[in-house]
Order: sequence, then C-alpha cells, then structure tokens
Amino acid sequence: MYRIRQLREEKNISQRALAKLIGASNKAVNFWEAGTVEPSAKFICALADVFECTTDYLLGREDDLGNVNVMRELTEDEKLWLSLYSKLSKKQTEEALNYVNYISAKK
Repeated sequence: MYRIRQLREEKNISQRALAKLIGASNKAVNFWEAGTVEPSAKFICALADVFECTTDYLLGREDDLGNVNVMRELTEDEKLWLSLYSKLSKKQTEEALNYVNYISAKK
C-alpha cells in the first residue's frame, strides 16, 4: 500500500537515516514498510516532504501522472463484465468497445 520502501530505496536512504530525518524511530519505519503499523498523518506528511511527492502518491492512491486510484471492491456485474471481456479476441474487444460507446452515447 505505502510506497515508503520504494521511495526510500530510490533516494538511497537507510531506514535509520529516514527515521532521523522525520523524527521517528527506526522500528517505526521498519513497521511501516512491512505494513505492520500505519504511520500517523504527521509522519505521512513528513515522509511526503522528504520524498518530494504528494501524500496520495505515498499512500498509493495516485500514480506518476497524478491520477487518483481509489481502491474499491468490484460489483458482481463488473466481475462478470471483466470475465467476459478477458475472453474476447483483439477484434472482438474493439467491436465490444464500439458497441458500448454507441449505447452510452444514445442516452
């Protein structure tokens, strides 16, 4: 969920150095990276400052392009659509998309 380890390794910062930068314990950083404990809002903001990213990016809610990815469970209908869609050929997916676009434009 959190990108703490990824960002820390990209910046070539040890857990100990990161902990010192944000005023946390080494153990806390270890727990956050392992997903055992969630950082408080204070530390999420501090981490975002250190890594020069948004808190949403740090939390995995935003990709590199700034698109928000809020995770939710798929409905049964959505699961069925995905299951059927995954069985289609490239040509069939194009036809299906064209048809769905046609239907949605009719409103």
